[in-house]
Amino acid sequence: MKLDSALVFTNDIKKSVEFYKNIIGLEVDYVQERFASFFFENGVRLGTKVPTKDREVPGHQTIFIEAGDIQDMLRDMKAKDLPLYEDLGEIKGWGKYFSILDPDGNKVLFIEHFR
Repeated sequence: MKLDSALVFTNDIKKSVEFYKNIIGLEVDYVQERFASFFFENGVRLGTKVPTKDREVPGHQTIFIEAGDIQDMLRDMKAKDLPLYEDLGEIKGWGKYFSILDPDGNKVLFIEHFR
């Protein structure tokens, strides 16, 4: 089994596309009025969608992105003047991490796993 895609909810597709394309660096698959799709390097997709159902609430999702070198990724995000939600931390036996928020408050957590 492999992850095919994940979805976060947004109030503004244009802001979402700007963030995930230009800040996070994902490749845009396509953009529609209420939905956008992006590719990660490994082919997994991330979708952003304007809510159409009660349970689709922007700001309540978290995505984890493997950072490779967490220090380089942290410097890159700080250079883009992004406020950190969680500064660099470590979970024993798991990895190092930090997080930012997308324009809707969804958490984007970068992780460098211990190997």
